[in-house]
Amino acid sequence: MKPVGAVDLAYVRMQSADPAASARFLADIFGLQTVPARHDDIAFRSDDRSQSLTLAAAGESAVGMELGASADFDRIHSDLQRDGHAVREASTDECARRFVRRALIARDASGNTIDFVLQPYRSGRRFFATRDAGVTGLKCVGLRSLDVAHDLAFWRAIGNVEESDRVGEIAYLRIDSAHHRLALYPSRRKGLLYVTFAVQNLDFLMQNFYFLQEHQIKIVHGPGREAASGQAFLRFVGPDDQVYCFGCDMLEPDAARHRPRQFTFDKNALCSWGSECQGVPELQAPA
Repeated sequence: MKPVGAVDLAYVRMQSADPAASARFLADIFGLQTVPARHDDIAFRSDDRSQSLTLAAAGESAVGMELGASADFDRIHSDLQRDGHAVREASTDECARRFVRRALIARDASGNTIDFVLQPYRSGRRFFATRDAGVTGLKCVGLRSLDVAHDLAFWRAIGNVEESDRVGEIAYLRIDSAHHRLALYPSRRKGLLYVTFAVQNLDFLMQNFYFLQEHQIKIVHGPGREAASGQAFLRFVGPDDQVYCFGCDMLEPDAARHRPRQFTFDKNALCSWGSECQGVPELQAPA
């Protein structure tokens, strides 16, 4: 089978010091559906996939990317080893915990854990939300990057990953019709910066804004709209100081005509509505 590269954002695997508290948050705030998982993991559905977010008490947070063809698996394994990246094939038990047939567990240049997976499992039942938050699925993630240039080289080697736009040194990466599925943010440390779940429309985004206020959830950015992607967003903090996001209206650029744009790193590029982030350095423009 001809190599394809990355084709989808498959899941997020999130390390949590208190998985039970995080699980309540994901069910009560996002309305995600809990599904049976291996060992002490707690898994959630947000769309037709068997899981799109899993909480784990041990290990590190990871982003799962689906590969388009089995030919990619051995190629990526070999290429990453050649380039000096830590990479290994997941065990049968590790694949079961990730709800996938096969997986490579790798590290990017910053040390973030990235899983490259084949055939993530789908569910025969429709997603049934525990709260009407309007969630339609896992949309995109933000990663902290110690060196954006080196991390970009890592992603380009995977295949089918293109740079959409930049805001300062923040790089938005696309793998399908959406403006981006992954964003790299310059930082002094590695790690998962935020996880975004899509909602149906702006009405749901604003309903969730008032819901969060009513439940005294700390909002750190928004409601706002990203200048580069057009995505309306609402970012807030959950257990373990993890940043989450509701998003909608992301652009779908014409891949044949779109050229990466460079935006100035200021508050208007981070939010064209003028909202300013509080307490998350990677999302704050210089004064």
